[in-house]
Amino acid sequence: MASALLLAQQGIPSTVLERRTTPSCGQSRALAIQRDILAMFDRLGVADEMLRDGASWSVGRTYLEDREILHLEWPACGDEIYPAFVNFPQFRTEELLYAAARETGLVDFRHGRQVRRVDQDRTAVVVEAEGPDGSERYSGEHLIAADGIGSTVRKALGISFDGWQTEGRFLVADFEVDLPLTVERRLWFNPPFYPDGIVLMHCMGGGKWRIDWQIDSNFDEESELRLERMTGRVRKVIGDLPFTVLRANTYIFQQRRARKFRDGSIFLVGDAAHVVSPFGGRGMNSGLEDAENLAWKLGMVIKGQASPALLDTYEQERMATSAHHDEVTGNSVKFMIPFTAEGLVARDEVLHAAAADPSQAARIDSGQLYSPCPYTDSPLSVELDDGGVASAVDATADDPVSPGRLAPDGWCRRGEAEERTTLRKVLGGQVSLLVVPGAGTDAQTLAKRLTEALPANTRAYLLTSAENPVLSHDAECLFDESGALTGLYSGEPDRAYLVRPDCYLAVRMHLPPAGDLAPILARARAVVV
Repeated sequence: MASALLLAQQGIPSTVLERRTTPSCGQSRALAIQRDILAMFDRLGVADEMLRDGASWSVGRTYLEDREILHLEWPACGDEIYPAFVNFPQFRTEELLYAAARETGLVDFRHGRQVRRVDQDRTAVVVEAEGPDGSERYSGEHLIAADGIGSTVRKALGISFDGWQTEGRFLVADFEVDLPLTVERRLWFNPPFYPDGIVLMHCMGGGKWRIDWQIDSNFDEESELRLERMTGRVRKVIGDLPFTVLRANTYIFQQRRARKFRDGSIFLVGDAAHVVSPFGGRGMNSGLEDAENLAWKLGMVIKGQASPALLDTYEQERMATSAHHDEVTGNSVKFMIPFTAEGLVARDEVLHAAAADPSQAARIDSGQLYSPCPYTDSPLSVELDDGGVASAVDATADDPVSPGRLAPDGWCRRGEAEERTTLRKVLGGQVSLLVVPGAGTDAQTLAKRLTEALPANTRAYLLTSAENPVLSHDAECLFDESGALTGLYSGEPDRAYLVRPDCYLAVRMHLPPAGDLAPILARARAVVV
């Protein structure tokens, strides 16, 4: 649904074949939405309810039995626009995306469709599906397969899905209760109320909470999911407070990745392409970045604004990102739920060492939480000097505005508008040029040079402060009232950034102090076409 909505925002119609007969999964599942994904949802127009009704948090606590042994915080990044994380149930996220996609009038949802066969040639992709009234046939230029872990499309293409899964499982209960607790992530190893394993507890907002219990592989699911059994489990955790169990389910940890994410005009996204353990919230968050990464590239190719070769970078960028998430979550799983007796002994040694000595807490891997992975090795990430000569991006540099990184966000005011907005909301959804005057540069003069040299299909914005105003309409101005954004993006000499529609920085340019800007701007624009 996210892919369809992202395409619709570019004016591109699509048909969504959905196996379910309802708009959502009906379960809380992927719960934690990271701040950069919230920014994406804000650009899609679906973040208001998440921020209003979800549970915002920025603190994580880990316990051994009943003793806190690890305290983590995720502080604000520059201007505090979005909280570090918001817990919001997956079924509501899906319902919001569904409603927004329908409202565009460009997305045709076909529910109750099970894909049976996929074929393609140079001109089209053909899908055969079983519908309510029998066999149906669909044809289109491209196919985005977002059909989950058991992807029918991936299997039809013969793409292997290599990896592993744990022997044990986790049991989930969503319940409603008035709990006198702050909204934080709480993780216990062998707590007094459940000495047999791990327990994770989250607030979902609106008095709704969720508990995940580690369970054995021989768990009797039919018996344990009964209401009276779930009620007893929850009561052991929260005590005698009145509560209502809303829903319950189980899940298994898997770590798998498709051998390739693209086959001709067919693309795998989300769980169809890669699946990781839920420790760290990397599943849905990374899947949504798949969708946005692919959607803007498809949009530009379909509208004739870029070469089809641009689509090659989807697999290049997202496979590298998936490998990173595999490594991080794989290490977390092996620490938290070891596969061997030796691993369990080693984990418990670390936990008890941290309980005895707080300086040992850094050894605990309680699930490293999601953050976007930069594309510093991508062919779309380029550094240009003032002569237009390209150089490699230093992937090791601690530079928040180097090419390949997600553009740092912050508040700004657009032109003469009174209301402030965010930088990413201005830049997102299009190829944008962000120009930032250096110290001593007259913004008015730079704006005039910019508009005389602007490439086609590129929107330009001049980021400046109130002390360096632009009084004409030669370029659209973004006023940074706090100085936080100009402090990040400015440098010597004047700088310009080519920003991708997904708000990643593609090209950083050091602008020549005089002369025509057209050659260096055209060189930068060519990177993404």
